[in-house]
Amino acid sequence: MMTCEKYKNLIEKYIEGTISEEHLAELKTHKETCESCRDEFKRCVLMQDVIKDALSSRTPAERAGTSVVARLSAEPPRAVNPVGSGAVLSLGRQAAVAASIILAIGLFLGFALGRAGTGTPTAPALKKQVSISVDDLEGTVLVKREGRDGWQALKAGSNIHLGDTFHSAAKSACVLRLDTKSTLELNQNSMLVLEEYNGKTEFYLEQGELAADLESPHGKFFISTPHGRVEALGTEFTVKVTDE
Repeated sequence: MMTCEKYKNLIEKYIEGTISEEHLAELKTHKETCESCRDEFKRCVLMQDVIKDALSSRTPAERAGTSVVARLSAEPPRAVNPVGSGAVLSLGRQAAVAASIILAIGLFLGFALGRAGTGTPTAPALKKQVSISVDDLEGTVLVKREGRDGWQALKAGSNIHLGDTFHSAAKSACVLRLDTKSTLELNQNSMLVLEEYNGKTEFYLEQGELAADLESPHGKFFISTPHGRVEALGTEFTVKVTDE
């Protein structure tokens, strides 16, 4: 019987397009009896559909990366274990899916730019690096630098810059450590932008949910959303942005 460890290797081949018909049939049979594998297989099929759509001439190159990430995160939300309590899926399978997402976006952007005859633009200089660190991470969380199109997988040790946009996929979350006593947890299906840091801290929560745990007393701390801007007066609070 096929194990989930074998499935991890086959799903990587499926994403790369190198899986044989025999192994694909085994993979499809296995997913019918394994819920976690079935969910991940569904994500991979969705990713392939998104990339195919992106390769059409109707999708501008500069929107391709955002389009892929947005559609991948549009899955029905499911309960997420608290960060630090163990990953919902195995780290190996999550890493394979995340790496394939980044590779697909990168390949498309290169193809689209070449097709449009625009050449390779000079990347703008990064904004100031700040002392925020990734304290914990579960699942697939991406980061995009301001002024750049490409998304990168966020991981422990990643440098954080002003203007960075963080995007947590379904069943994913991360904790950003602002200082020795303050943290910010980004829940699944969320989009967060770091706008200011040092002296005054401000984030823009475009969608999803975050939970803050700040030292007392703390400096000026603001959370902006599409619905308004609030100043954090307490030390523990949650901000959620919905379509309602």
